[in-house]
Amino acid sequence: MKKRTKAIFLITFLLIFALGTGAILGAVTWIIQDTPDISDYKGSSEATLIYDAKGELLTKLFKENRVYVPLERMPEDLKNAIVAIEDTKFYVHHGIDFWGIGRAMVNNIMKGDLLDQGASTITQQLARNAFLTLDKNYLRKIQEAYLAIQFERLYTKSEILEMYLNEIFLGHSAYGVETASLQYFGKHVWELDLAESALIAGLPQSPNNYSPLRNPELAIKRRNVVLDRMYELDYISKSERDKAKNEKLNLDTVEEKSENRAHYFILYVRDQLIDRFGASMVYSGGLKVHTTLDPEMQKLAEQTINNKIENGFIPSFQSNQSENLQPQLSLVSLDVNNGAIRAMVGGRGTDQFNRAYQAVRQPGSAFKPFVYSTALIEGNYTTGTVINDLPMLASESGKGNNLSIWPRDYGDHYRGLINLNTALTHSVNVAAVKLIKDVGVKKVIDFTKRLGISTFTENDGLADHYSLALGGLNRGVTPLEMASAYSTFANKGIYTEPHAITRVYNKHDKLIYEAQPESKMVMSQEDSYLITSMLKSVVDNGTGHRAQMNRDVAGKTGTTNDYTDAWFVGFTSQIATSVWIGEDTRRSMEYDVKTVSSGEAAQIWGDYMRAAVKDMPVINFQMPENIIEVDVDPYTGLLANEYSPRIDVLPYKRGTEPNQKESLHGPVETVRVDKASGLLATENCPSDQVEERHYISGSNIRIGPAQKSFREVNSNKKSDELVRGTYTIAAGEPVQQIDHEYGIPKVQRNGNLRYETKPDRYCNRHPASAPLTQEQDTSSDNNNSKKEENPIRSLFDIFGND
Repeated sequence: MKKRTKAIFLITFLLIFALGTGAILGAVTWIIQDTPDISDYKGSSEATLIYDAKGELLTKLFKENRVYVPLERMPEDLKNAIVAIEDTKFYVHHGIDFWGIGRAMVNNIMKGDLLDQGASTITQQLARNAFLTLDKNYLRKIQEAYLAIQFERLYTKSEILEMYLNEIFLGHSAYGVETASLQYFGKHVWELDLAESALIAGLPQSPNNYSPLRNPELAIKRRNVVLDRMYELDYISKSERDKAKNEKLNLDTVEEKSENRAHYFILYVRDQLIDRFGASMVYSGGLKVHTTLDPEMQKLAEQTINNKIENGFIPSFQSNQSENLQPQLSLVSLDVNNGAIRAMVGGRGTDQFNRAYQAVRQPGSAFKPFVYSTALIEGNYTTGTVINDLPMLASESGKGNNLSIWPRDYGDHYRGLINLNTALTHSVNVAAVKLIKDVGVKKVIDFTKRLGISTFTENDGLADHYSLALGGLNRGVTPLEMASAYSTFANKGIYTEPHAITRVYNKHDKLIYEAQPESKMVMSQEDSYLITSMLKSVVDNGTGHRAQMNRDVAGKTGTTNDYTDAWFVGFTSQIATSVWIGEDTRRSMEYDVKTVSSGEAAQIWGDYMRAAVKDMPVINFQMPENIIEVDVDPYTGLLANEYSPRIDVLPYKRGTEPNQKESLHGPVETVRVDKASGLLATENCPSDQVEERHYISGSNIRIGPAQKSFREVNSNKKSDELVRGTYTIAAGEPVQQIDHEYGIPKVQRNGNLRYETKPDRYCNRHPASAPLTQEQDTSSDNNNSKKEENPIRSLFDIFGND
């Protein structure tokens, strides 16, 4: 019985083994049969065609623009650097590094991702770049290994290395080491020194990240890693390594001939294609790519910028730090409904650095709407919430004369009591900082990330990073992501990922990619309308007035310290556009002919957008059903009464609107006050020292118009650095008591503001030259009585309703 059982077991095992072996052999055979033949590999040359949104051919991408260089003309340092950093055992393995695969598998298992690391040899990379996709799957890895073995069988190591060095993508427009050498250093590959060879050898791992044009610091770090590896393998001496490490980049790019039309958009599409399909497929795979570009909008964008440059509206400055004229510009337009990129300008020339999505720059006040939106979403704030625009201290820990005012409003002009709508309209810095202190930095960052801003660093999220409210990011933002973030406001709170490619077909006309951009609700329709309404006020009444047109427009200006960056980001119901101006080296845009600021950005935006939407239907911003408009007093945030000097009509989410009438304002009494003493003036006070002041009857609180000055005292600052501030009180606004040195509002013990009140004594600084007779005194009283026959008037009588 036991013998029979053993026999059955043995037969079963043999059958399973045979079936398994057959299946494996069959699978391997199928994979091999499906793998391209490389016996006469000479590279492919079928062009990729790129079309605009109307189906017109935009450009072609092809491989023939690379310059093929034989291995013997390449410097030994370059060959050694590539082998050292990419494939140490290149000269001893047969296409596959089994020890490397083993190490990679262990690391992958520890990470929980079996396809994370592939331990690819130079031969495998050549096989993948020449024939395969970048997909991470076992089928591709098996094909890659098989092709690598075939390459090793059919070609020598020198031939494989030559193919690899001429094939590999090295960032921007560089395919092959000769093109990379010309692009980055302006010299032929055989003229490269050790440091330059090491830099190029470091690029294959991540060409875009390590590009010296985009990230010079990362490029140098990567170069030094290559040099260290070359030293470890005895390719160079210690002194050679140290000397090369100390070399500067010495970039001297050679500009490629390129299509003039939509140059930067084409670069963007090309980079997107390479990230998805690999450089070899893009330049030799015969792809047919359909994009989102609107040719008419693109033409208008380029014409608008070129006209502004040619007529001198934008200066042209030749910097000794760059071959490109400065300042540079960027413009990006998106369809707010679907995130499609309709126009893109990434610079004022045809260089390879696309500032539309590669330039990470400080947004200045263009960041403020994200702070205000967070405040509205949190529910503690409304458009009519009153905030005190008077100075605050950078820190309250200073002693004596070491306190410092921060932030500072533009021109050191402060407005006192204002609502959020007014604060954003006039880009008030103090209000934005007070908001972020109350709402919290983390909440602002979390919300802004949901709008598609991806450039935050860990330090941006520090709890006391209040300068974030003013656009003080550690890195910055890109024009593309800013346009996308603002388009969320226009799209009723729905964020849609920006995209440039709609469909891609292979050379057999098979659809291999179709855009499915991420779309998600990040804020309610009501909240998006509120911030849109506030941004509309920026254009209608504030800093963005140059962007006005014959339809609803909303947007925000942004100018950074020292005028290094200038922005205008805005939208209609259909199109969102960002305009950025700045120098590549972050130099101030203060030129002899003019200083460039957000006013120029808004002007470019307005000129372009007025032409771009000219033939589009006029669709103004639609108020949601749950939004109501209310007449409010801007100084209390409550419903206006009959004495309110000014009425703001503001939108509110139903249920958040004020339900009480303000009681601050009432009949107004106008009296003459001696400015020097602050007391009621007499006939003896000099006329040039007397002014009329207005007080609310009953409360005796003084109201504007008025103006106060203060001057910062800080022994740590130079005289010209001290704040000389002005507190301007608008008509009808209660006049706050402030500290005469720092402008900080004075408060009562209960925390309420302290206001100036009507004096109850007459000035005694200017006695009469002779005593008045009883008759003169009575006559004077009678005259005053006639003159002030109706001393109490309403604010409407004095100031009118603006």
